[in-house]
Amino acid sequence: MDHDVSINEIGEQQIVSIRGRFEQQRIPEFIGKAFGELFGRLGLLGVSPAGPPFVIYHQFGPHEVDAEVCVPVSGPVEASGRVQARTIPAMTVARMLHVGPYEELGGAYITLDAWIERGGLEAVGPLQERYLNGPGDNVTPAEYQTEIEIPILATTAAVLV
Repeated sequence: MDHDVSINEIGEQQIVSIRGRFEQQRIPEFIGKAFGELFGRLGLLGVSPAGPPFVIYHQFGPHEVDAEVCVPVSGPVEASGRVQARTIPAMTVARMLHVGPYEELGGAYITLDAWIERGGLEAVGPLQERYLNGPGDNVTPAEYQTEIEIPILATTAAVLV
């Protein structure tokens, strides 16, 4: 599936986010509640998202996960409570589109990791999942579209482009 992997530049992004550490089995619960809070905060402020929501997995272990649930915005947003506002720096990523249920994302990560290794690239940051559609979008889990991204060293990536 190498043809499904691409190298992409992501510009600097302003986001609102909620970050937490929890047990792996609580991922769906944490993400659902966090997106509810984030979209609620944006709604109160009259701010529209500036792109698809995503999650940054700062640490993904067999027992504990450190995840940051994010919504991109086009301008500064005031932080409040658990909702933080920050800017993510520009980065180069290896990206792959996964179509299907979230429970099957593991296979896509294996493919993407292998592609990075075969290309002699170096992963340099936490992995990300961008949700192009999903629950609430009138699609079945088989139709979910999730871009998975792994930041890579830009100078190495330039050799492949």
